[in-house]
Amino acid sequence: MSEIETEVKQETEVKQEKVYPESVVKDLIAQRDSLKSYKTKVEEYEQMIKEAQDEKLKENEDYKTLLDNKEKDLAELKSALENAKQYETKYTELDSSIRTALLNQLPDEMKEVAMDLTTAKLQKLVELNKAETPAMDNGRAGSSKINLDGKKWDDFSSEEKEMIKKSDLAGYSRMFRERYGINPSK
Repeated sequence: MSEIETEVKQETEVKQEKVYPESVVKDLIAQRDSLKSYKTKVEEYEQMIKEAQDEKLKENEDYKTLLDNKEKDLAELKSALENAKQYETKYTELDSSIRTALLNQLPDEMKEVAMDLTTAKLQKLVELNKAETPAMDNGRAGSSKINLDGKKWDDFSSEEKEMIKKSDLAGYSRMFRERYGINPSK
């Protein structure tokens, strides 16, 4: 069997989804929901126990133990806050770098408007802009020349390559040479 047939066979095997009977799915959902309710009840009971212990300490005027417990809770909250701040910093840096990369893919006249978009909407705008951006540079009436800036040989269809050859032989030759390492024959 050839390598291509093996890849196609593997792709079809990967795409097959497991199908479960409806009763099994409903049972799993019911188990998940009951687990959530038990978890919520346990958290409520733990909070109630903690409050009862605090009240008992207040009644016994054991303020030192009460203060120690509150300081321990405060230390745990501060630790959680520091962890959250670290993740917030990482998220902000990552989001900023993604936004910068996306904005660099847009033309200058669109950047000002795009700055106010969320990252997800900005990404969608860049995708749409790429899909709508024509490959032709129609600067002069009557002549059509394909824009070669930052593009490689494989970015063009065979029809576009023929148009490039006719309208910009130097650009065509440069891309051909970069791709194949030799000059094209005329």
